[in-house]
Amino acid sequence: MIPITIRQLQYFVGVYEEASFSKAAAREHCSQPALSAQIRNLEQILEHSLFDRSVSGVTPTAAGLRFYRYSIAILRSVNAARLEMAEVSGQFAGKVKMGLIPTVVRGLLPMFLPQFVEAHPMVDIMLIQGFSDPLARSVLEQETDFAVVLEPPKHEGIEITKIADDTMVLVSSPALGLAPGAPVRMAELPPLNLVVPSPNHILRHNIERRIWTQEIKVARILEMDTVHGMIDFVAHTAWATILPFTAVLCDVGSERLRINPISQPHLEANLYLIHLTRQPLSQVALAVIEDLKRQAAAHRMVEKPALA
Repeated sequence: MIPITIRQLQYFVGVYEEASFSKAAAREHCSQPALSAQIRNLEQILEHSLFDRSVSGVTPTAAGLRFYRYSIAILRSVNAARLEMAEVSGQFAGKVKMGLIPTVVRGLLPMFLPQFVEAHPMVDIMLIQGFSDPLARSVLEQETDFAVVLEPPKHEGIEITKIADDTMVLVSSPALGLAPGAPVRMAELPPLNLVVPSPNHILRHNIERRIWTQEIKVARILEMDTVHGMIDFVAHTAWATILPFTAVLCDVGSERLRINPISQPHLEANLYLIHLTRQPLSQVALAVIEDLKRQAAAHRMVEKPALA
């Protein structure tokens, strides 16, 4: 019997999850002809067609659907074995590649990462900052081990876990005249000059929906795709912005900002951990995630009630 290779399984999973040979080839960093040849060889070995090909893309056959489950289990076991061998020395060491949205970089990263790197000198950290969609792609292409996002992708190959509950808050300067920490009903406020992210951001979609329904009234809108920039801008003007509470954790009690919980409408901004289903996380990566979750939980319990 001709053996099935790990590479063939990886290529098959790539085509299955991307529903495209070209996208799978890009994800696996190989040429499309090479990937197609490996899939044909795999189908010959199994004596079954795994995909129905058409001009609109590829869809798995009944055999492909069943073989995917086995492929994921095999790849996960192989990757778990590699991790076990890497950790057999007993030393807490390794490299973690993580992707974080700007909200987490500004609000949570300063609260856990300095202590973590100080406590674990043999751990190397690589951080990518980005919005949810690019970070999901970085996970799929294995540029990052995991990512923390606001909007998890609907993708077969990604495992999703909610790690923190969060809601949006209104952020402004004292010039706007709001009482510090007082909950606000957005519809009862006069029309605001509002700083918002660009249309490709999930937060923009949530805010726009409330503007259309008149739950948020605006006079002018300014687009800005940097959390730091949005906060600095409103701190020096009579403009306001709406951000996840996590983004302004470091600013609670600040004299230059007013942070007001939004009682109506309710706007969620929960944080989700995403990583490859077929790739277990290392002990080092899990330790980073646990530290991040602890900080998020602590500030949900301590800081947020203090605002109300």
